[in-house]
Amino acid sequence: MKNIVFLLILFSFNSAFSQNSVSIKGEWNATDFWNNDSKFIFSEDGYISMTVNGQLIDGKNFIIRGGKTDGEKLEIKYDINYSKSPIELDIVALKIENGKQKEDGRMLCILKFINSNEAYIIISKGARDSDFNDENKERIVKLLRQN
Repeated sequence: MKNIVFLLILFSFNSAFSQNSVSIKGEWNATDFWNNDSKFIFSEDGYISMTVNGQLIDGKNFIIRGGKTDGEKLEIKYDINYSKSPIELDIVALKIENGKQKEDGRMLCILKFINSNEAYIIISKGARDSDFNDENKERIVKLLRQN
């Protein structure tokens, strides 16, 4: 009888945790090491839009301005793995060639939730880095949920 009660309690705990999982989806204010503010919008369909220097970068329809790829279209998506500890978040640039997506670049990040409305991202140089320490402070972005 004790085993059955224990299993029921354990099952209830697991159900409660799975229902309360935190999601990155939504609109976030982002602040970097130099106190530059921007906005990140993680959409339901996997796109990420953001503001950089006050200009919106639309993840669904980003047109490159200037340089040798002037006028080319990119899509910017995010790929997140909540089952990893720490949570892995990739920001992926996809070039559109002949109507098909082709990966053009990837930023490897780690996401750390403080609570459901506050999180930190560390953007890696090369290999994924998960150390939220002073050595990496210039690559850490603080996120505050807006909706």
